[in-house]
Amino acid sequence: MLNLAAHSFSTVGYKQTSMDDIAAALAVTKPALYYYAKNKEDILMQCARISLERVELCFTSAQEVQGNGLDRIRVFFRVYANMVVSEFGSALMREARRNLTGENQKNLRQTLIDGQNFLESIIAEGIKDGSIRDCDSKRLAHVLFSAFNQMPIWYNPKGPLNPESIADEMLELIIHGVGAKNT
Repeated sequence: MLNLAAHSFSTVGYKQTSMDDIAAALAVTKPALYYYAKNKEDILMQCARISLERVELCFTSAQEVQGNGLDRIRVFFRVYANMVVSEFGSALMREARRNLTGENQKNLRQTLIDGQNFLESIIAEGIKDGSIRDCDSKRLAHVLFSAFNQMPIWYNPKGPLNPESIADEMLELIIHGVGAKNT
């Protein structure tokens, strides 16, 4: 059910997907869905939880790196790029952030803040070890998440590059800037 819902939320949109649509696609009755979820928002929150579990893998991967702060950022965003372009990642980035309400939104917001804080701590490590120039770690974290969280909008899985290659290219642009070497 969640795979189908995440697909529908990420391709059609949360507001355009009804419980009837999900039930019909699963060939079950609408009341049968209520055995697994209270309502459509509950399904969206369950999809968001799966995405957030996958984000945890990004954090774990970055923590396991033996390199410097910049190495950890590279690993984090190579894994994150794969997650964010998945249907569950897209449901989280595009739909859950806009459509969850009340306690669900509060919980999601806190988890996103925790992720922001984690990335800021990696950046601070990089500043301390000299692999990242002195900068405001919060601003750099905002730039990185802003860039990568847009991937579900424009990424083409049939395109020539996989998410890791795109992550490497994006990080190189951010790390080295866009100015020519002679400027």
